[in-house]
Amino acid sequence: WLIRSNHLQPPQPEAPQYVQEDISTPLLSLEKDLVLKHQDGRDVKISELKDKVWAFAQFYATCPMCAKRNSQGLKALYEQFKHDPNFVIVCITVDPANDTVEQMKSYAEALDAEDANWWFLTGDAESLKNYMIDEMKYQAIVKRQDPDEAARLGAFEHDMAIAIFDKNLAMVRRHDLYNARKKGDAFLRAEEEKLRFTVNSLLEKK
Repeated sequence: WLIRSNHLQPPQPEAPQYVQEDISTPLLSLEKDLVLKHQDGRDVKISELKDKVWAFAQFYATCPMCAKRNSQGLKALYEQFKHDPNFVIVCITVDPANDTVEQMKSYAEALDAEDANWWFLTGDAESLKNYMIDEMKYQAIVKRQDPDEAARLGAFEHDMAIAIFDKNLAMVRRHDLYNARKKGDAFLRAEEEKLRFTVNSLLEKK
């Protein structure tokens, strides 16, 4: 008797179906402003991003998970939309004590990020952390106490989601590529497609 080999193959999980999401209702709107230090050394305000579509992410220079997300997910997003003058990526450090302006500039250069449309920002520790938690509704930043965990995952535990803001400083969606990647390539591709859809829809919106 011959047994066909395909009968022995385990069933493959189906890729998640991509559904275009309604982005007409924002999650929140930024009412307060914040002054931060840009990688080129100048002071910038969050309010300067009004009339832009922008992607926001927390990070710090020594975070291994940020490095992967930034060099892949955010970098891919940047390459797709960097020629649109109305698009900006904004990364704010959760470790301003160590992430100096010089560190931000070096990080940006490693990613071939232009100063005008990919901002790496640092500043007063208390002000920026309070803003991201209270205004942007990101989770609290926690310093890891276990040395082995800190060595493997980085000194700080923080929110890995990428938030997309519209031209009125309203957050319309959060996309978590980090956790999608842990579920498998199909989930990551679906989340990346949702991310691109959100940005493109907002840029096309008059």
